[in-house]
Amino acid sequence: MGSGEPDRLRTRLDREHRARLEAESIAERVTAQLYAANLQVEQANAVLEAANQSLRDFVAVASHDLRGPLATVMGFAATLTESWDRISEDDKREFMGAISRQAHHLNRIVEDLLTVSGLEAGVTEARIEEICLAGVLEQVAMEFGERSPDIEVSCSSELTVLADPDHLHRILDNYISNAFKYGEPPVEARAHDAGGWAEVHVCDHFVPRLFGKFARADDASRRAKGTGLGLSIVRGLAVVNGGDAWYEQNRPHGSCFAVRLPRPA
Repeated sequence: MGSGEPDRLRTRLDREHRARLEAESIAERVTAQLYAANLQVEQANAVLEAANQSLRDFVAVASHDLRGPLATVMGFAATLTESWDRISEDDKREFMGAISRQAHHLNRIVEDLLTVSGLEAGVTEARIEEICLAGVLEQVAMEFGERSPDIEVSCSSELTVLADPDHLHRILDNYISNAFKYGEPPVEARAHDAGGWAEVHVCDHFVPRLFGKFARADDASRRAKGTGLGLSIVRGLAVVNGGDAWYEQNRPHGSCFAVRLPRPA
């Protein structure tokens, strides 16, 4: 073996070693990339499955909540059409009133469904303004008409929040409506300063009703009509406005739903 052979051998071995290390490094990178790609695919599949489930929930809620009012409207309309000459004027007014009420009910349900759709699609935006919380609470309470005396409002006239006026009204209306439908009066609407936040607690005196699109117990469903989307909407709107919403037990009995919204600096 010539004098240069050992050097050439070492050089070749070094090259082979470096090539092996580089190949191993490439294999590791490719494996990591494949793992990351598979993870992204799994995450995408999970998102798609969640979206499909939301769509199924949306369709289920829509069919359930629209069926009752539509049946009422169709029934009274058919009766009026087929027997107009034989129906008294008082009955006609009563039937037309029922149709009008159910039409408003249908409109509310459609608005709720569109709101949920917008929230889940991430396209709902808040037009933030500084709002006197006491004024909105009093206004919402008055809109319950003959039930207004059953609502006890407690809020400082100086307490303000940063929120979208329509969203805030919708949140409070949903909370108080839910308390009347699935709880027992009196309904208490209490607001207080919580540092950089304003918190509103709406409490009834019945059993808890947790958040969710189908947050309605069987007994409550039999006693009241309405959309099971209400509390899901509240949470979504609260988050869009930079806040949050949650449930607390109203001891010793009843439900208490809270919403937190930012205060002006």
